[in-house]
Amino acid sequence: MNSTQISITLSVAAMILALVSVVMQVTGSGSEKNSSADQAAAMSASESEESRRAAAEDTARAERESNLMSAAAQLEEKVARLERRLEGLNQLVRGSGLDVAVQMAGPGMAEQGPLFEQVGREAESRARFEKRREELNRQASESQYKDYRKYGPERYRELEELFRSARPGRGSQTAEDRANQTSALNRMIEEYPDSYSTSLAIAEQALSEALNGNAGQVETYLQTLRETSQHSNVVTDQGVEAVPNIQSFLARQYIEQNRIEDAVSLLDDLSESYPDSLIMEPPNAGGPPKPPRTATEVANELRQQLGTGN
Repeated sequence: MNSTQISITLSVAAMILALVSVVMQVTGSGSEKNSSADQAAAMSASESEESRRAAAEDTARAERESNLMSAAAQLEEKVARLERRLEGLNQLVRGSGLDVAVQMAGPGMAEQGPLFEQVGREAESRARFEKRREELNRQASESQYKDYRKYGPERYRELEELFRSARPGRGSQTAEDRANQTSALNRMIEEYPDSYSTSLAIAEQALSEALNGNAGQVETYLQTLRETSQHSNVVTDQGVEAVPNIQSFLARQYIEQNRIEDAVSLLDDLSESYPDSLIMEPPNAGGPPKPPRTATEVANELRQQLGTGN
């Protein structure tokens, strides 16, 4: 083989080697690309699965929270219904007089007949009191509205401020408190003599003194009320008719003091002017509150004590 043939042979071999090298590089690059694509696809699938799992957990959590909120709302509504039913039951018991019956029954309930007859009478008295109190409160509201129309917003506001100051205080009072109270009441009598609020303030003072057993003060306020008030009936916020209850208190005091003529005069006026008015009875020592009775019933009972009959 001559040199020319050898040279050609080497050139061909070199070309073959170069071609093989290129083929290997292309093949390797494709493998790497395929490997990267596979890894990317695997990562994407993993992330997608994780997202689906997280979304499912969020949905389940939201559903649990919704169920809990719904259960809480249902429980709250049930409690509210039970409270309404309990309040209705309490009103029924109070209205029927069974609360008094339980206290009266004591350890023995052998004689149930007289007991339940008394419960029935007391229930009727309570129902009568509630019905009359609603009517009296309506009348009182109308009287207060008449004050508003008569005096106008500004003066009525001043009247209301004086009324709040003139009302009997609760608990212990200082000398300054009582002086301010008396001053406010005097201003009401002087500046608003014909207003319903003035009559109510005087009546409340009289009833407060009656509760404290101060008969002299009660007489003074009753006389002031008679001289200044232009209202046939004055009713407290609790539905108590002021004048007949004041008269009932004084009549009892007069009987204890043996002031028979004064007692009889009051009882006559009580039964003639306020026959159907309800009198709040003082409870027996240590006993339950008594249901209210009509002024006629109270006057007749006190006349019996005096021996004057009806």
